[in-house]
Amino acid sequence: MSGLRHLLASLSLLLLFPNAGNKIQHRQDKEAFRGHTLRCAVKLDGYKTGFNYELLKVFGESHCDSTSITLGEDLDSLLNYLVRDSLDIIAIPAEEFTDTLGLTGIALEDSSAVWVMRHRKNANRELVRWYAGYLGSREYSDLSRRFSKSYGAPGKWQASSGVISPYDEMFKSGAKLLGWDWRLLAALAWSESKFMIQAKSPKGAMGIMQMMPVTADRFGVTNVLDPEENITAGTRYLAFLQKLLFRYAEEPEVLSWLTIAAYNSGGGRALQDLEGRERSSATQAYVEAVMRQYNIFSGKSNDTGLLSPDGLGGINPGNEDAGDQKEEHDDQEGEDIGNQDHGDVDMDGDE
Repeated sequence: MSGLRHLLASLSLLLLFPNAGNKIQHRQDKEAFRGHTLRCAVKLDGYKTGFNYELLKVFGESHCDSTSITLGEDLDSLLNYLVRDSLDIIAIPAEEFTDTLGLTGIALEDSSAVWVMRHRKNANRELVRWYAGYLGSREYSDLSRRFSKSYGAPGKWQASSGVISPYDEMFKSGAKLLGWDWRLLAALAWSESKFMIQAKSPKGAMGIMQMMPVTADRFGVTNVLDPEENITAGTRYLAFLQKLLFRYAEEPEVLSWLTIAAYNSGGGRALQDLEGRERSSATQAYVEAVMRQYNIFSGKSNDTGLLSPDGLGGINPGNEDAGDQKEEHDDQEGEDIGNQDHGDVDMDGDE
């Protein structure tokens, strides 16, 4: 990678652009992003995708009329989109960047990822100036802290720390709608996506809550990649299912079990499990996996006593492979109970 266009992410960036601190120049540079949508794509692994998504969103909100961020898969295609002016910024692994196409790469703080742009002096200089300043802000510190942990690594979850994911505040807000412990909602999300916004299933479910396209559209998602939209819509869908299933479960624990099962396989199959008919071992294993993760998040033992199958008409608790659930929730599965008269059901999930 040529050092001429691979800019180090630190305050020394400004040395490469000595006019970046000039107020007049600053205004001119900022105009390079005004009046259009900032078009971005991210091609990274793990939580780097979520981190860069939020960082790009912050930059876009401060500089552009709107921001569009998608996932990228093929590097050559992404680079060509940049050259043809179909994208403004792509975030890729630093080791994959070369400047053979006359592009500019701006490395992030840990040098593991690089934002690549066309070589446009004003725009490049403004992005460098913004990032160098943002590095010292409290907002960046909070963002970096949220994504700096190795979520999921052995021993990393400590009940006393109260930190489970980069999206804890979103889970806390959503859990209030359901009347759940927020760690149960986080456990469901972990079972779905491991908190990866880029997670995508073979059936087409996407994002942290693995929303199927029909369900995402039904609950107002405009960008399934956006963690806040995805978690909000997933929670509203859970609330919808919970209302549908309310009359079939007198005990809150049974209702929670049914709701989690229905999120995986549909309301109809959850009711079949409740009645002891045509039990789905995959769905039982899914609920077992969610509850096992909830107990880990809560600092409890690994038994699933909170929603013990013993209180559900002898439903089998699942098997030892519960953590490797194969069956994904399908929003079409619950239509058989949707045709019954359940009274007034609020699609928004509001009381």
